[in-house]
Amino acid sequence: MRRTWGHRSLAMGAALLLAVSAACGGGGSPSPDAAAPAKVSITHLVIDTSTTASPAAGSPAAGSPTSAGPGAVAQVAPTTPPVTPPATAALGSAGRPWRIMALGDSLTQGDDAANPSTPQSYRGALYSSLGAAGHHVDMVGSDRTMPFGGGDADNEGHGGYTLGPDASTLCSGCEPANLSAHVASWIPQADPDVILLLAGVNDLFPEPTPKNGVVRPVDPADAPAKLAGLVQQLQALQPEAQLFVASYPPLPLFAERTDASGIAFDDLNGAARTIGSGGGNVHYVPLAEELALQWAEGDTLADGVHPTASGAAKIAAVFESVLTEQLGQPAAG
Repeated sequence: MRRTWGHRSLAMGAALLLAVSAACGGGGSPSPDAAAPAKVSITHLVIDTSTTASPAAGSPAAGSPTSAGPGAVAQVAPTTPPVTPPATAALGSAGRPWRIMALGDSLTQGDDAANPSTPQSYRGALYSSLGAAGHHVDMVGSDRTMPFGGGDADNEGHGGYTLGPDASTLCSGCEPANLSAHVASWIPQADPDVILLLAGVNDLFPEPTPKNGVVRPVDPADAPAKLAGLVQQLQALQPEAQLFVASYPPLPLFAERTDASGIAFDDLNGAARTIGSGGGNVHYVPLAEELALQWAEGDTLADGVHPTASGAAKIAAVFESVLTEQLGQPAAG
């Protein structure tokens, strides 16, 4: 029988997170016991770092979470009725840990934990801090990339993956490179009690024709609505799970952009805030707000997107705060 926990109101802001290093497997979804798929270099993600002039008259202003169109925040709140768990809960006990799935892109997966010049994941610091606080958790997922700080390597982070559904791939003949195409396999195999979702940034970098093995036929304006769709898909697959939807931290690449991708980044974070504030089993992780004043130059790699070890630790601290606020104090046992 699945365990439930006490629901406490969340007094924090909002945020969501995802990124772009690439993992590419063969045909079909990987099983929980399969070896980690071969990685594709982050150079295969082509990022346009140029900026343009301000949007033309009538276009939404950068930073507006309510711009019209497919990404309008008002259109993305999930419709699943709220579920109110019992008020006697804890994150996990010695006899039965909570199964936590970290789901997303390269910001979740990370890369080489021993190489500080590669993307680093928040998962290791989060696992360590939850354990130090007395929580008993089991990280789950089909990927085995060991995070900075060590701990439980299991996760469902996939570098370069979009939200989906779409026709993105990371190489010729590779499996679909979007989360929506695989969660129907990943979720039943891992059976998570908690899902940590940080995703969507790859949807802001369209590649309609193959380039360096990557094709990504997406429209950045669709990212907020696709995030809502993925949340609804996860709720249908695992209705009793507690789902934590994160915004992205203040990634330097988007700090000065006023083009379509810059606008969509703000709208994506706004969508995460709206979705996560809907109540029930869905919660918001405010990386954007909590890290707005804490994020420093050394927290991101030169690409302006992927966290360093220090950035990953800051992301982990926000996740931990929201998790313990929502799921309660450590269980005895």
